Amino acid sequence: PPPAAPALVLLVRRMTGDCVGEFAVPDDLTGIALKRLVHAAGGAPPSENKLVVGHRILQDSDLVAAAVREGGCKMIFSVSLKGCPSCDGPCSCSLCGCRPDYGLIDYYGVCRGCGKCGGHASKCKFCAQAFPSLCALDTHVRYTHCNEFATGMWNTARLDDHRRKQS
Repeated sequence: PPPAAPALVLLVRRMTGDCVGEFAVPDDLTGIALKRLVHAAGGAPPSENKLVVGHRILQDSDLVAAAVREGGCKMIFSVSLKGCPSCDGPCSCSLCGCRPDYGLIDYYGVCRGCGKCGGHASKCKFCAQAFPSLCALDTHVRYTHCNEFATGMWNTARLDDHRRKQS
């Protein structure tokens, strides 16, 4: 039998240019498997990471080596996205059934696909309540779970940004 092809060695960098790591990539490694390796090396969790190869986003099922060879560059950029605190990944809309995607449901609960609010539940991790938007959830946590909010156990950046836009 012919000898196995050597693994492709590539760099993964953050958008700031910082190197996340150098990875030996076999031909059968998928995008999701590389996201897990990137996370183990100190990068973003797989659910909050988009890998950019050349001019396209690597899909979870894509073969990394083939995509890198097609793109012509042995460097991949890791773009961190803020994941949904309820889904821990791409959101979906129960009203229109569109394909799950990051940023599908905006801060106010409106679906990019159908333009309606109410097709996604933002669940509170401190109690059993759910809300139709992250705005409603953030407001609930701020005023109902004051200690958790004040001690930094909750992401306050979204609500702060919303309040700045309202001023």
